[in-house]
Amino acid sequence: MSSPRAVLVSLFLICSQALADLSGDAQTLEKCLRQLSSPESIAGDLRKLERYSSWTREEVPCLMRCLAREKGWFDVEENKWRLKQLTEDLGADVYNYCRFELRRMGSDGCSFAYRGLRCLKQAEMHAGTSLSTLLQCSRQLNATNVELLQYSKLKSKEPIPCLFQCFADAMGFYDPDGNWRLENWKQAFGPSGNEDQSSGADYSGCRLSGTQREVALSKCSWMYHEYKCWERVNGNKLVEDNEEQ
Repeated sequence: MSSPRAVLVSLFLICSQALADLSGDAQTLEKCLRQLSSPESIAGDLRKLERYSSWTREEVPCLMRCLAREKGWFDVEENKWRLKQLTEDLGADVYNYCRFELRRMGSDGCSFAYRGLRCLKQAEMHAGTSLSTLLQCSRQLNATNVELLQYSKLKSKEPIPCLFQCFADAMGFYDPDGNWRLENWKQAFGPSGNEDQSSGADYSGCRLSGTQREVALSKCSWMYHEYKCWERVNGNKLVEDNEEQ
């Protein structure tokens, strides 16, 4: 019969695709499970952990907070993420993807840690793709690094003409009829700053009407307009109010 240690290590290997490096190594997972599970519940908790990728809530209470604490990313006493450590360990792009979620404090530290860790896992899958695509578009448009840095300031006029259209087309933000594929936007940019956990942010006012799009200076122009609206709804205060539309 396998030892409890061997069972836990084997399970970690099975779950590694879902948890990736965010949960730490097998020893960390074992340590947290030993702290949080009882001999009577350990078998059930292991089965729950196998379904981690499909969780809609934390099925092993406070496990993610324990894992994040062991990684040095979460301060349990202060109930907050150690943002500097996260950035150093995972990179600025991953942190930036989850910046709103990691600052969205709640009284329930276990839920707060769970949401943050789930976001960081999602960021590992999507943030790199978004950055790579953006850089490819900037090269196609012969944009300089200086111009790319200016782009984040969300000026009234797009600093690199048609950069957002290139990015949006590559990421599939619009269907053939020009409607938003909202989930693709969310995957590319991560959680918003104004997102309520129950209803989500309201982007319904961001899509221009057919007439508004027709009278815009160009397709690049109205796409950039809609992107700035997305950022404004998300709580980005850098968006300039004066519009060229």
